[in-house]
Amino acid sequence: MARLLEHTNKKKDATPHIFRHTHISMLTEANVDLNTIMERVGHDDMQTTLKIYTHVTNKN
Repeated sequence: MARLLEHTNKKKDATPHIFRHTHISMLTEANVDLNTIMERVGHDDMQTTLKIYTHVTNKN
């Protein structure tokens, strides 16, 4: 992870989990339906996906 971060302009520490948030947010931006996202990432509760993982971005 540290080696990957050397190639970015990211200033704060990042973990592999941040990619999960980014992935789910990008799927949301691409208008992938919620059930597909939930199945892909293994969520059983849609509120988990909606409240924790989907983030408002400049594209929305």
